[in-house]
Amino acid sequence: MRFFITESGRKQVGGSCYFEFQKGHEKKSYWMDDSLLLHMDIADEIALYKIIPDFKYYGDNRIDREKWGAILANAENAGGKAEDVINELCGWAGDNFKEFDHFMIFGI
Repeated sequence: MRFFITESGRKQVGGSCYFEFQKGHEKKSYWMDDSLLLHMDIADEIALYKIIPDFKYYGDNRIDREKWGAILANAENAGGKAEDVINELCGWAGDNFKEFDHFMIFGI
């Protein structure tokens, strides 16, 4: 992956300046093994707050199928690296929606 890392990758490099994309588990916990993590520098560079409707930089963001559709459209409109980042997330999100009705993005 070019933009996202896994929790094991985060443990190797250290730090906590990541947005955690977590599958729709019922139990709220952080740094899950099946989460994907996006460094805040990349999130800032692509203006993630413009791509995700009602994005909370420091809070919890619940992404359901409807909101995911808006994210895909916004990323396509933004183009460039923003679109590349969201496209990289598509496989993970698709797998998530086979099992859950949402996923979470936990802010910094």
